[in-house]
Amino acid sequence: MFVGPFDGRKKKSRCQACSTSHLKCSGQMPCSHCERRRIACIFPSTQKDNSRIILVDRGKQKTPATFKSPNRERRKQSPSTSSASAVSPPSRLLDNKLSFLYYFDVFVGRNNFTGKERSLVDEVKQLSGLHSGSYLMDAMVSLGAIQAVKLNASDVPSRNECLATALEYYSKSIIGLRDSINSPRKGDDNLHNTVLWTTLFLGLFELINDETGDGWQQHMTHGTAKALEASGPVKCRAGPSRKFFVQARIFEVSRTILGNESTFLTQPEWMDLSRRMWTGEHGDEWHPLDSLLDIMVMVSNLRVRTAKFIEIQEKSPDKEPTPEAQSICSDAVTLREALSSWYSSYAQPAAKSATHIPDEEDASLLLSRIFFAAISIYLSGIFDYEISHWHPLGLIPPTLDEKTVQTHTNTILGLSTLALDTTNLSPLLFLFPLTIAGARSRTQWQRDWIAKLLSRIGIGFAVATAIATELSYVWEIFGLEPDGDENALEVFGEMYGAPMAPLIPVATTEYIQAGDFDLAINGLDLEPR
Repeated sequence: MFVGPFDGRKKKSRCQACSTSHLKCSGQMPCSHCERRRIACIFPSTQKDNSRIILVDRGKQKTPATFKSPNRERRKQSPSTSSASAVSPPSRLLDNKLSFLYYFDVFVGRNNFTGKERSLVDEVKQLSGLHSGSYLMDAMVSLGAIQAVKLNASDVPSRNECLATALEYYSKSIIGLRDSINSPRKGDDNLHNTVLWTTLFLGLFELINDETGDGWQQHMTHGTAKALEASGPVKCRAGPSRKFFVQARIFEVSRTILGNESTFLTQPEWMDLSRRMWTGEHGDEWHPLDSLLDIMVMVSNLRVRTAKFIEIQEKSPDKEPTPEAQSICSDAVTLREALSSWYSSYAQPAAKSATHIPDEEDASLLLSRIFFAAISIYLSGIFDYEISHWHPLGLIPPTLDEKTVQTHTNTILGLSTLALDTTNLSPLLFLFPLTIAGARSRTQWQRDWIAKLLSRIGIGFAVATAIATELSYVWEIFGLEPDGDENALEVFGEMYGAPMAPLIPVATTEYIQAGDFDLAINGLDLEPR
């Protein structure tokens, strides 16, 4: 038998996704793992293959008017395939802007903000019209240029030139956006939605480049949130505004929780929109994450109310529980029950039915389980740090014991790692839960794990540095507990489908029907204070 380049054995190798994820590859095209995860299956080429050469006829090069996004299979591309070689770059085009638009598409494919199948790239490109003077398109080009830098792409100009291009188009987009806002055309819905998407993309650009996060706050707080609130919930029931609301809501929820700030989403008309928009013709788009976000919004509202109450208490302590104090504790209990009902209805069945292959789990549900753990800790934290204000009044808020908090913390660490390895969920989505987990981490191995994840996210988004710096300060204040692996075993058991003990006594949720959260949160005080 010949051994060497002329032997007759079939050459096999792992595809790039399996190689990066350290998985055994079936060697088929596509392989079983890539087919199950619905991502592009790319095998490294060992020799030149002339059959793959693409010839572009003269006069038929693509222009901004004819540009279309690349193969849709990239939507599910795993972020673990992070090298430039994992992306199939377009042919060298005379117009560099087209290459940057391609890398904008790559950015979108690697940053799913909802875990749902539908991508925003087609909607945004149609809205921008791909006109060279559009400030929305300028924002898209700036994101594409900075993405090309992050991937060390070889089919674009030098790194410094790409950075200069990114900043140039970012500045052009800012100027165009200001001019558009100062000279509005009444009744132009396309213009309104263009403003919404532009502010969001400019905010994302800041998250990529600014380590402080201040630029993002400016765009999101004074741009996207204000523009979305001004549009009103009626306009968001259907059409492009609805599609934007679906994408942007999770950012607004995360912003208000991280900043302990109020949000327009707690207003009754916006809460009603969230509950009604997943029925009728759009019912198939509903996901458990949507219900969880509704609960999270109410938890953030409770945090704002509690902060105001504590401020008054510190100035003039009450000896008897006031109606507001009783209302806060009552609403906290109701929210805890709503979370318990959500977990029993969606997260717990998913954990029990999960197979030993964790990447088969739906990305949106995986994100939901991470957010559930984070918001559970956050709700307890509203009272944990200021419990001395409540006990003298004879009120007992629904706080969590330390063991449950640590279980949630480890769940965040384990499932965030799993999501970063096996899904195309945007790394930005994990900054909120990792911040919560970091504040409650008590062992060195937890903190090392969090630091590693934040460093990984920081490769693509510089704002992760601000989170890491803030947590380092928190860790200096809190001491360390002896290392142990008991809680670590619990989180890995959950990741692989082992049932966990109920986090809340079952008796507290008997009157709540599975999935019927209106019974749980209709009685909450929705009015802003």
